[in-house]
Amino acid sequence: MTETMPFDDIRELIAKMPEADQVAADGVRQILNDFPGPGPVLGRLEADLEWLASWQKKSLPAISQPLIAVFAGTHGVAGAIMDGDLIKIARRRVDGLTKDKAAVRGIAVNMNAAFKVYEMGVEHAVSDFRQGPTLSERECAASIAFGMEVVAEGADIIALGNAGTGSATAAAAIALALYGGTADYWAGAHNHQAKGRIKAVEEAVRAYDLPSTDPLHYLRNYGGRDIAGMVGAIIAARIQSIPVILDGFVVCAAAAILHAIDPRAIDHCRAGTLTCEPAHEALLDRMGLSPSFDFGVSLGDGTGAALAMQVLQAAAKGLETLQD
Repeated sequence: MTETMPFDDIRELIAKMPEADQVAADGVRQILNDFPGPGPVLGRLEADLEWLASWQKKSLPAISQPLIAVFAGTHGVAGAIMDGDLIKIARRRVDGLTKDKAAVRGIAVNMNAAFKVYEMGVEHAVSDFRQGPTLSERECAASIAFGMEVVAEGADIIALGNAGTGSATAAAAIALALYGGTADYWAGAHNHQAKGRIKAVEEAVRAYDLPSTDPLHYLRNYGGRDIAGMVGAIIAARIQSIPVILDGFVVCAAAAILHAIDPRAIDHCRAGTLTCEPAHEALLDRMGLSPSFDFGVSLGDGTGAALAMQVLQAAAKGLETLQD
């Protein structure tokens, strides 16, 4: 009997992902076409409404149970880039989202959205990827499975954010492994940590024979529990026909893993916004995604995706009045 490896189950789920409902999308188009005045009635948002309908599988889409899900984890490589106690830094960032002031929480309240932070071993950093893979295949698969629990919230749309410490460096390594180029192209940033990030990614690239591995192995080599968790969230949302709005560079790196396995695997995803992370736009371009908005938001903690979701929620309400 052939032994089943943990990633085999993940690949099987990806292969069986359901497709969009084109009939539902056509229903939105019909409502818009029946409007007696000049069009387009809702401008560029009309295409987003058709997308929303096709994944919610109803011709009058609505955002009544939105979820803003933020995944947080700690990457050992951050210890070579940041000053101070890595775990305390990570804990402070997560506490800032859950206990202190955070714009994304205010947005959630304003649109009556559930807001949840998924802590993926925040106080237990994954290995520094310069010394070897951050996770075993089994650990990575378990993190993916944990992330799939996001659908238990019963949401009709999910905005994904990330608050991982060292996650942007991990995402840069994943992007380099997937698409090639140079470390400074993917890891460069307009802050004092850029030099350390670039050096860490360069060192990691030299540690592996990149052409010999596949996207899920890139994930376990460079990613952490938080990025793997977001991969799981995107998979589970697709299986449950829940549309997803992606936030920043790290979130999009998780989506890129799935896109590299099968470009259709992220058809239920939209890029909500373009963040200030220099390589974010390049990563979206590789996946054929265009950001719905460019708010100039510097964080990837779900703020931009939540704002985009709120605009889409308003557009869905507008469509509802046209139906009436």
